[in-house]
Amino acid sequence: MDMKWLHDFVSLAGTGNFSRSAEERSVTLSTLSRHIQSLENWLGTELVDRKVHPVKLTDSGVRFLQPAKNIIRQAELMKGEFSISRERQRHTLTFTSGAHLAVSFLPRWLTQIQRRFGRFDVRVQTDVSGIHDNFATLRTRHADFLLHYGHSLGTLVMDENRFEHTLLGRDVLVPVCHHSLSDNNTFSLQRESKEPLPYITPWRTSSVAYLIAEKIMQKDPKARLHTVVESSTVACSKGFVAQGAGIAWLPISAVQNELDSGLFVRVPDASFEIPLAISLYRYTAHSRPLASRFWDYVLQHSR
Repeated sequence: MDMKWLHDFVSLAGTGNFSRSAEERSVTLSTLSRHIQSLENWLGTELVDRKVHPVKLTDSGVRFLQPAKNIIRQAELMKGEFSISRERQRHTLTFTSGAHLAVSFLPRWLTQIQRRFGRFDVRVQTDVSGIHDNFATLRTRHADFLLHYGHSLGTLVMDENRFEHTLLGRDVLVPVCHHSLSDNNTFSLQRESKEPLPYITPWRTSSVAYLIAEKIMQKDPKARLHTVVESSTVACSKGFVAQGAGIAWLPISAVQNELDSGLFVRVPDASFEIPLAISLYRYTAHSRPLASRFWDYVLQHSR
């Protein structure tokens, strides 16, 4: 069905005259007549009684008139909304990020950037599950940029050469526990014990989960950990640590206050700490003008 048919039908219902409606719709009389006939064929019923003058609607035409007006009105409303959405997208950058970086790093960093680069609207999404999905949001154009704790892309994505990244900052993953668990001096990653340490692990598909697993295998493959909690957010893991549930590797940016107050303590063996690179990624195969200008600015000012 062509929307023109509906507009022509509503016009004819109002004028009751093919010639006047053709003039109102800026079409020829034959075109208007053909459009009404096409609409009738599409609906499978006659809408107009052509035997009388002025033209009158049939019972079917009367029934269809209001729905036709509703369709036109809804289509125009949606067209307007889509137009506004397209215009808004031209001035919006979308970031995907882990929840902790989205709270602890992104707002401050973006605010500083906007003071010099200029204002733009921001969309932030943190409900992406796992490192593979994070990079997929760039590949599928659901985000312009990924803010991410750096990791070797070669083991994670097939087309690593299509991704660019730049370093924005640094953090450190430190193994911590509630102070009550360290009082007996048995909470050590390299202790001799048959009992494994209770472990609050990041989501198994997250980037930091890969980093922690690599560190443990590198330092002591025999380190014994028993997962008691698996969490997709730093805040959740931190909450379980605060309840004495076990050990967790958490960014020092998230636990510095608790370490300073003595509520949390670092688990012995500093060699198990993991440096983190806070990096911004983009997918080079497609980039909108605003995103390209932003990327060039970040590269210029992050080195």
